[in-house]
Amino acid sequence: MRASDIKIEEIVKRDPKSGFPLFGAHRVMLSGINSLRRFGDDLNLALGYEKMRVILTRLGYENGLTTAMAIGEMYEFDTPLEWFKSVQQLLIMAGIVNPEFTTLNFDHDKKWLEFIILGHESFEAANYSANNPDRNPNPICNLLVGFLSGFASAVLGGDVLVRETGCMVQGKDICTFEGKSIAVDEADFITWQKQLTLEPLDEEITRLKAELESSREDLSRRDSEIRKLRKKVHSSETNHGIIHRSKSMSNVLDLALKVADTDVSVLIQGESGTGKELIARFIHKRSSRKEDPFLAINCAAMPDTLLESELFGHVKGAFTGAENDKKGLLIAAGKGTFFLDEVGEMPMDIQVKILRVLQEKEVRPLGGTKTQPVHARIIAATNRDLKTLIKSGNFREDLYYRLSVFPLTIEPLRRRREDILILARHFLAANRMEHPGFEPRTVRFLEKYSWPGNVRELQNCIEYASVMAGSKTIEPDHLPPAVIQESPSLFSSLSGDVPSLVEIEVRYIKWVLEQVKGNKNEASRILGIGAATLWRHLKKHPG
Repeated sequence: MRASDIKIEEIVKRDPKSGFPLFGAHRVMLSGINSLRRFGDDLNLALGYEKMRVILTRLGYENGLTTAMAIGEMYEFDTPLEWFKSVQQLLIMAGIVNPEFTTLNFDHDKKWLEFIILGHESFEAANYSANNPDRNPNPICNLLVGFLSGFASAVLGGDVLVRETGCMVQGKDICTFEGKSIAVDEADFITWQKQLTLEPLDEEITRLKAELESSREDLSRRDSEIRKLRKKVHSSETNHGIIHRSKSMSNVLDLALKVADTDVSVLIQGESGTGKELIARFIHKRSSRKEDPFLAINCAAMPDTLLESELFGHVKGAFTGAENDKKGLLIAAGKGTFFLDEVGEMPMDIQVKILRVLQEKEVRPLGGTKTQPVHARIIAATNRDLKTLIKSGNFREDLYYRLSVFPLTIEPLRRRREDILILARHFLAANRMEHPGFEPRTVRFLEKYSWPGNVRELQNCIEYASVMAGSKTIEPDHLPPAVIQESPSLFSSLSGDVPSLVEIEVRYIKWVLEQVKGNKNEASRILGIGAATLWRHLKKHPG
């Protein structure tokens, strides 16, 4: 998930029992800006500027720390960087400031962070200016400085020092905040300590530090999962007109664009429901044939005799019931595109005729004696392994090579989880434009489910959930039972069989190879090992 995917309707709601407002699962208290101004003024009068600054900074720090951990519990962000960038949406939602990053360098592994934020419409600066026409020599946005420090420290898993280097109350055009992770530099550490330390409240700062350490332990535990997520976040949807964010789908669309304006045959491979016809239509719409028809037929959806008649047409009297000549779809497509879906289900005798169409660019109707030219481009699709069908004698090898001049493979949805949320939101908006969206726990269920029916199953799931939820936010209980049922344990299949650690490793490597159909480079990438290491494993444990 990306920071920009956050929706306020999904994370801020009301507790149905108490009626209290909630941020995720955390109760929150709403406070007006004027009351916070008075609180700051009273602190200033009672304690002086320096103590007031420390108290407000610490209040902001704890709030930032809690907010970061809460949003991290709600969503699995694509990267720690996306988690940190979520602070932009959260500060706007809270009415604190409208932040704009001008510099942002982040290395989670090295615990390095530096950023510059321009704070538009800071409520603290606006509060002060509304009641104090004179300029203040000191920056005033202490709550915000603390919030940014706490939020950044929680995400990074290390102390982050944030300073306000320019404030509107000083006569600046905008409030500016600079943050960086605390290096070994002792001056940085002393500055950070002074920013949060107040002598009478040392026990409280000790508690905060302990809580931060505990949070860091949680972050370390989550790191192993986060690092498996994509390190690059790709643009989502509209550049190709197909909803996507995953790199694999971007690659498919880039290849489809390259082949679109040629006449070569394309074979689209992928599981049922992955969107093979959508890619075929995408190719057609971006080709020089886009003004001509796009016709499609599902080879598994009709009997052999009817399929033959639909493809090639027939003449009057060709068979019982053929009372008139009928133009086949290959001819009716004209100079457009003809899509052969589920081509792996095509009978062998029809395969021979399709091969002739591809070789000779002509077709003879059933019962006819004359051939007719075929001008349409043919795109085929299958959810089956055609090479396996060739070995079993159920698919012609020569036809396979004619169809697969330019093969495209669509990954199943379980291997492109980055697409799940944006697709789910797309389907929900298509159903109910003003729907409040998904409970964060629901997003986790959606992203963890394996989606054997792929995008088609996801669409059906969202339609079902929108009916169950009505106008309410979609919760896990609104999803179909198959999606929310308890996933089996990773080791449940080993019941009665307790293999050694080495044997489990060998089994897992072989399982990964099966999933990627023997592609050793892809298997190496998933396993996180080099190709040479994989080769040594296979050589040591053949079979």
